[in-house]
Amino acid sequence: MLPHFTWTEYLLTVAALVTVYYVIVGITFFRQELKSFFNSKNKLWQRADKPPPAGQ
Repeated sequence: MLPHFTWTEYLLTVAALVTVYYVIVGITFFRQELKSFFNSKNKLWQRADKPPPAGQ
């Protein structure tokens, strides 16, 4: 590795590149799921808890 780069700079750069990569992959392959998740009227935090199944 080049001597003027510190390990901190290297790790921050790698973390940023990995984050950008996964954002691009997520948008490319999971576009419909992301749209339905963010446009859903039944938000995850607003869902009522389901009662436990009866008869067990």
